Amino acid sequence: MTSWTEEQARALITDSGTLKRGLELAAPAKWSNLGRTDTAAWGECKGSGSKPYQTGLDLTEPAFKCSCPSRVFPCKHGAALLLLLARQPQLLNGPTPPDWLQEWLEKRQQSAGKKATKAPGTEPSAAADGTGPTPAAGPTDNELARQKREAQRMARMQRGAEELQMWLLDLVRAGLAATDNQPLSFWENQAARLVDNQLPGLAGIVRELPTLRHQGADWPERMLARLGELYLLTQAFRRLPELPEAARQELLQLVGVNLKKEDILAMEPAVADEWRVLSVDVTEEDRLTVRRCWLQGQQTGRYALVVEFSFGGQAFATALVPDGHYTGTLTFYPGLLSLRAVPGTLSFAGLTSDASPPYPTTLPELLDAYANALARQPWLREWPVLLTGGTPAFTPDGRWVLRFTPELALASALPEPATPAMQEVPLLCDDLFGWELQAVGGGVPLTIFGEWTGQGLRPLVGWGAAVETSSAL
Repeated sequence: MTSWTEEQARALITDSGTLKRGLELAAPAKWSNLGRTDTAAWGECKGSGSKPYQTGLDLTEPAFKCSCPSRVFPCKHGAALLLLLARQPQLLNGPTPPDWLQEWLEKRQQSAGKKATKAPGTEPSAAADGTGPTPAAGPTDNELARQKREAQRMARMQRGAEELQMWLLDLVRAGLAATDNQPLSFWENQAARLVDNQLPGLAGIVRELPTLRHQGADWPERMLARLGELYLLTQAFRRLPELPEAARQELLQLVGVNLKKEDILAMEPAVADEWRVLSVDVTEEDRLTVRRCWLQGQQTGRYALVVEFSFGGQAFATALVPDGHYTGTLTFYPGLLSLRAVPGTLSFAGLTSDASPPYPTTLPELLDAYANALARQPWLREWPVLLTGGTPAFTPDGRWVLRFTPELALASALPEPATPAMQEVPLLCDDLFGWELQAVGGGVPLTIFGEWTGQGLRPLVGWGAAVETSSAL
């Protein structure tokens, strides 16, 4: 029977208030008639009324049901039952689902069956009827109007890119030391002009520039590098019509043109595989929750980044849990590297507890792959990697690094004799996660999935001999 971890349970509870109340209710004394099968779990929780609330989980998706009046899914009772399943699964020892749960599960199966039979046939046929009477005059007018709006928008964006280019040249002519005297409004005003010219992606990069000042001894080099990237981006954008389609799509996304998921699903080919969730990273800004999930195809080895948003504690569109396996398709955004993807139809296929994923990479292979990726997409910020063979270590000057023995570090290096010194890779993590990684490794090399930034590795998950840790903890 599949076992759930608390990390996986928390990944399905997006609202912090529901999680807090669920944790309070995840006590055995509050529950009765607990049970589970491989595909469902259930229980009854004491409430303020005379009858307990009937709470059930469909573990195949997963999905929640509760007889309480809350319209939030999962409610605090569903959250508590899921946490109880992760923490004390031995308490859910009833073998037979009650009638109310069985009825709900059967309705879900019938609904899923209707969707499956409806999906292949009906989408494209609704728009065009073979015996349609009128010629195509209306759509042509609409298309012409759309093209006109698009041309006006592009002209405005090109003017904004040209202004930014001149601003960058003036900035470099004055010297980086002169930026010390510039108020925050100096950067913000330029960013606002870019937003007005419908270039929010470039505006975001400009807003990052003042934060680089005096952040470490090498801040002038990093600032100059970022200015160079920005200048190259404006140069490339001004030559947009001359570029291949993949480069054009990449640039449009970089400057801030959003693609609709429906358009991506309609235009790009879907990639079928069994996808394993490697990491889940959730951040909150005001009431908006952002979830970044890295997935890996178990047959293709391909990485995919799924980014979804939730407002006001609502559930995410796709229920993804760490180490969850999903069969189905992902559709990748068009571009030069195509890492970000939109989920298609994904079916939950179970959990993996402690086995490290396939297709690990050595340090020399990582550097080669990153160099090739950077040559194709020079504005690359992070590159996913499953890096193996390194041992986490805390240096005397207070940094976390990943150390590679000369044999492992040079395993696939070119035949030329190389320096025998141990190689070190900076780990971009806080002390707590660094110590967790060291505990997982136990002093021996481990496998880490993370994002390589060119300056170091931002670790997200680590696998040792038998246990796993994640930065989401």
